[in-house]
Amino acid sequence: MRTLQYLASRSIDGLLISVSSATKDLTHLKALHQFGFPIVFFDRIIEDIATHKVMVDNFQGAYNATMHLLQQGYRHIACITNSAHLSITRERVAGYMAALEKHGIQPQPALIKYCFHGGMLLPEVTDAVNQLIKLKHKPDAIFATSDKLTTGCMRALKKAKVAIPKEMALTGFSNSDLIELLHAPITVVRQPAFEMGQVATELLLQLIESKRPVKEFETRVLHSELLIPSK
Repeated sequence: MRTLQYLASRSIDGLLISVSSATKDLTHLKALHQFGFPIVFFDRIIEDIATHKVMVDNFQGAYNATMHLLQQGYRHIACITNSAHLSITRERVAGYMAALEKHGIQPQPALIKYCFHGGMLLPEVTDAVNQLIKLKHKPDAIFATSDKLTTGCMRALKKAKVAIPKEMALTGFSNSDLIELLHAPITVVRQPAFEMGQVATELLLQLIESKRPVKEFETRVLHSELLIPSK
């Protein structure tokens, strides 16, 4: 909040915003928007602020990732996800659940772990992983719904001496090539980060350069790609 107030006071022309997993108070963002300040949301968006938004098809990406695990023979699949109040969390969990239901598997609340800080705090992810592997009927795979959660799960499983994928499969989301460099190449939903930033910037420039107040806004939904490592 203080950062936004500072930026606004420095006479900047507009803001590109991807809200953090821990963001719950939207008062400051709504105030800036009502004042007419140009704002475009990308990736983690705010649904009830009317402006341009750029996002990936979260439901389909999560559905494809979970279906991949199911097609590999895994049936007891857990989900480690972001804060429950975020739109991307709801959409990705919905995709995960839809894939399970497609295979006649009833989603189990005990297998869905919400991380309020979205993977920014490793102990939070470690705790979620440890809760899962201590279950009487522990999962045979984990679907992690963000970049930080994916790398956090890898570190937590390594610390617990659980081999990927021999003892526990892992599929996640990624915005970078970092996953490919880690010790256990895994299948990831690759988000078009460059394209997302480019489109969001173009839409923000349109807002800034408009001669009249903009009242019609776009929500651009970009496609993700499922990257399966070669064996």
